[in-house]
Amino acid sequence: MVDRRRKYLTALVLLALYLSLVETLIPKPFPWMKLGLANIATIIALEKFDSKMGLEVLLLRVFIQGMMLGTMFSPSFIISLISGGTSTLLTILLFRYRDKLSLIAICIGGAFVHNLTQLIVVYFLLFRNISIMSKSIFIFVWGFLFMGCISGLITGLIGEKLQLRRERKK
Repeated sequence: MVDRRRKYLTALVLLALYLSLVETLIPKPFPWMKLGLANIATIIALEKFDSKMGLEVLLLRVFIQGMMLGTMFSPSFIISLISGGTSTLLTILLFRYRDKLSLIAICIGGAFVHNLTQLIVVYFLLFRNISIMSKSIFIFVWGFLFMGCISGLITGLIGEKLQLRRERKK
């Protein structure tokens, strides 16, 4: 059983790394903006296994990616770790209501919280000395949060198309 779980964990981390790499090829309005396709591996782990595997997939992906890209403990690594961790924890919480919530709704919630956390961490890491009370910054923030919801919608739709849902014991 342990070997089977380890094999699935390895496959899901590799899938997450691959999807993250593929995302770099997709044109984006901002160089750091991504669709979050790597989160599909976390969703598969949560849907087919458990919250522990979902967290493991996220953490291993972030750390391996940090080592591969040479960004370990850089601002982008810290942002990715904190925002990914926060959104994964919310997704785990929402999965407790999986019988009432669609995968699309869960993914939208996770993506929204991911982007919101990202904005907060970026502000405190890089821009805390800059006034954020301008119209252009508010437009950017709301646009960024909206794009997160679109990203979550796409991830959720892909997850639904994969037909991952397993029967839950009552």
